[in-house]
Amino acid sequence: MSGRISSIEKKTKEAEVRIFVNLDGEGKRKVSTSIGFLDHMIEIFSEFSLFDIELEAKGDIHVDYHHITEEVGLCLGKVIREACGDDVERFANAKVPLDEALCEFVLDISGRPYFFIHNFNLIREAHYANILHVFFDGVARGGGFTQHCIIEYGMNSHHIVEACFKAAALCFRKATRKRGLSKPSSTKGYIF
Repeated sequence: MSGRISSIEKKTKEAEVRIFVNLDGEGKRKVSTSIGFLDHMIEIFSEFSLFDIELEAKGDIHVDYHHITEEVGLCLGKVIREACGDDVERFANAKVPLDEALCEFVLDISGRPYFFIHNFNLIREAHYANILHVFFDGVARGGGFTQHCIIEYGMNSHHIVEACFKAAALCFRKATRKRGLSKPSSTKGYIF
């Protein structure tokens, strides 16, 4: 298979992750992390980014979901970064409603890892809050992305987090598109 693809296998004492991504895909996915809600969110991310994603992860969920969620985020960020190269649109933002929730995601494929969530307190259940924060913090660090997630409002934590994942997917779809200029999207002459 040719194109903008990347894969990684990573094993720590806490988690094992195997992931493949094709940025020029159709949103095909095969996801298994042992965490149902995380699987659901990554499937949504694949659908709306149009990235083909194959992901298998396992680990110490008897402790909690943190280690698998973080490692999946780190690995996904890394493979996206490796697959996209430097001649990409780089910036994107998207706003997505889901019933009563409205969320915006802003992305810069910058080489500067940073993740910020505005109005994080609107997510009332720790399970949802942790998956959103830990996952996208991992994506930012693994890929060197600057990401801002703005939760404008919402009452249902599932809806809020799902709207954030959909908005993020739309951003990654746009920001990773090739410009066709054979040069980095930066006045410095490099991104990473």
